Amino acid sequence: MPNLNLYLVAGYSDEQKSRLLGRLTDAVVDSLDAPRSAVRIFLIELQEKHISVGGITLSLLREQQAPDVVHAGPTIHAMLIAGRNERQKSALIASLTAAVGETLGIPDDTIRIIVADIPNTNFGMNGVTAKSLGR
Repeated sequence: MPNLNLYLVAGYSDEQKSRLLGRLTDAVVDSLDAPRSAVRIFLIELQEKHISVGGITLSLLREQQAPDVVHAGPTIHAMLIAGRNERQKSALIASLTAAVGETLGIPDDTIRIIVADIPNTNFGMNGVTAKSLGR
C-alpha cells in the first residue's frame, strides 16, 4: 500500500506509459514518504467507446469533433491505509496531476484523482491485516 488504479484511454505508447508509471511512483514516494517497494500501480487501458462524458461515449464525441472535450481522463483511484493527513493527500493529488499532465501532455482540468482511506483492518498483506503488521 499505496495502491493506485490508473484508468487511461488506450493509444499511448509503451514508452509514455512506462515514463508515466515511473513519475506516478515518484509522486507517491515524495508526497507520502512511502517506501518505493510498497507502491503498486495498475494501469487499466480503456477504448474510447468504453468511456463516456456526460452520457456520450468519447468515440462519438471525437467523431462529432466536440470542441469542449479534449480528453476524458485519466482517472486515478489512490487507495491508502488510513492515517495520512490533509497536507499529504493534497500534495499527492497535486503531484499525481502534474505527473499525468506533463507526461501525457494533457490539461490538468481533465485529470481526476480519488483518494480512498482504507482502515488498516480492511487491507491485508502476507495473509494478515495491515493492523496486525503494525501499520
